[in-house]
Amino acid sequence: MPTIDEEILSNLMHRATSDLCAPQEVTTRVVTSARHRTMRTRSLTATAAGVAAVTAIGVAVTTAGTGSTTSGPGHRHVPAPPVKLTAAVRTLNKLSAAAASTTQSTERYVEMSELQGSDKRTSVIDSQNGDIWTYQQGQGIPSELPVYKAGSPTEAQFDAYPTAMPALRSFLIRQARQQNAAGLRAMKAELKKKHIKYKPFPAEIKETPDDLVFSQAMYLLWNPLVGPSLRSALFKVLAATPGVVVNSHAKDALGRPAIEISRYDKAANYTGEVFESPDASAVLETNSFYAATKPKDGLAGEAARNESDVYQKITWSSTLPPNPYDS
Repeated sequence: MPTIDEEILSNLMHRATSDLCAPQEVTTRVVTSARHRTMRTRSLTATAAGVAAVTAIGVAVTTAGTGSTTSGPGHRHVPAPPVKLTAAVRTLNKLSAAAASTTQSTERYVEMSELQGSDKRTSVIDSQNGDIWTYQQGQGIPSELPVYKAGSPTEAQFDAYPTAMPALRSFLIRQARQQNAAGLRAMKAELKKKHIKYKPFPAEIKETPDDLVFSQAMYLLWNPLVGPSLRSALFKVLAATPGVVVNSHAKDALGRPAIEISRYDKAANYTGEVFESPDASAVLETNSFYAATKPKDGLAGEAARNESDVYQKITWSSTLPPNPYDS
C-alpha cells in the first residue's frame, strides 16, 4: 500500500490485510482516488441525542414518551405504547447477543486466508503487538510482503475501546476524524512531492456522523482481534444507525449462509457491505462498491469498481505460521 494509506492504517483501525505493502510507485490516480474516498476534511459533531433520535431508511427504532397523563382529581395512568422494532434491528440485536456469547482464542497469532478477486492472500496478525505478515499467490504479485509493524491495534487495545452507547458511537466518529486528519496531512505531503497543487473539496461535500460510524464499524468487525464485548456493542451501534440495511437470508461469494449488512454513503458515493456469519463469530466477506466518477476539478474520472475480500478461513496458533504458498 502506498505510504499515504499506511499512515492512516498505523494511526487508526482500517483493516490491515488490504494491499499493505504494495509497490511504492504512488501514481496521481492513486492519490486522487484516496482523496475522493476517505481523505477529505470532516467537520462533524455527534451528540447523545443523535443516538437516541433514530429515524432511518432501512433501520428504524420508533420510541414513545414514557410519561403519564392526568385528568382532574382521578387521574388515569396511560402506559406508553410498546417500542416497535424493525426486522433489521431485531436481526442486529440477535447478532449482538450471539457475539457476546462467543469466546476469544487465547493463542497469540491469528491466520486469515482470503480471496481478493482471483488472488489468494493469507495474513497473520500478532495479537500482542499488532505486527502483520502478508503472503500472496497470484499473477504478477510478490509471494511475500515486508512485515507491517504494528499494522493493527493489539487485542489489548481493542479491549480498551468503549462498549456502551453512546460512548462507542462518539468514539468511532472521533476516530474517523483523526483518521481523516492524518490522511489529509499525508496526502498533501505526497502531492507536494509530485508538484501537484492541493484543491480542497467543496464545503458541502461532507459525510454525516452516521456515514462515519458505519465505515468504522465495518472495519472493526472485520478484525479477528476484536473481542466478544466490542463485537456485540458494534452490532448495537449499527442497529441504531440510520440507513443500515440488513438481509438475514443472504449468502456470501462462496455460497455460505450470511447476514448481509450494508449502507450507502451519499457523500462519498459508495456502498459498504459486510457479510457476517449467522453465529456472529466472524465476518465472511466485505465489499466496497464505488460508483463511476466524472472528471472534475482537474481530477481524472474513475470507472465503477468493487473492492472485495472473501475470508475463507480464520485459525489461531501459538507459533508464527509459515508462508502457506511457499512450495
